[in-house]
Amino acid sequence: MKLNKNNGVTLVESLVSILLISALMIGLLGAFFVSRLTASRAKHRMIAINTLKEHLEREVQAKYDGGSDGESDYYATVSSGDPVNITIDDRSTTDTSDDLIGTITPDPYFPSNIEDATGTPLSHFNIPYKVVGFVVSWTEDYTGQVVNERGTVYVSYHSSS
Repeated sequence: MKLNKNNGVTLVESLVSILLISALMIGLLGAFFVSRLTASRAKHRMIAINTLKEHLEREVQAKYDGGSDGESDYYATVSSGDPVNITIDDRSTTDTSDDLIGTITPDPYFPSNIEDATGTPLSHFNIPYKVVGFVVSWTEDYTGQVVNERGTVYVSYHSSS
């Protein structure tokens, strides 16, 4: 009596298993790539938000007029309205050529927001205030997408005398 033993794997079975493993690996690598992009963008957004907070806090410290005659100016930080370069990501290297650079500008909806439609200064309980806002913009490396983060704060005037 002769026993038929199949100890090996056929060529077709090998090719099918390689194809299935390849499809799974491509899916897993795609998931890793997407998660890396998401983590990178989240890091950049957090840096941008912290930069916004710093600039807005300076405006609050400068008070309503910031020691300036023009109440519509951004006194403590971006005074001209021109973009100011900021480093969004230094890539943890000393080489500045690989840094991700963004810009911060005054929000275009403000700084002229110090009067209502009738020309009366904005006030709440007879305390004059204005709304200050900034926009941080940068372009993500991998996607080429332009990203904006916006922040605003109400600044009231308290006389120092």
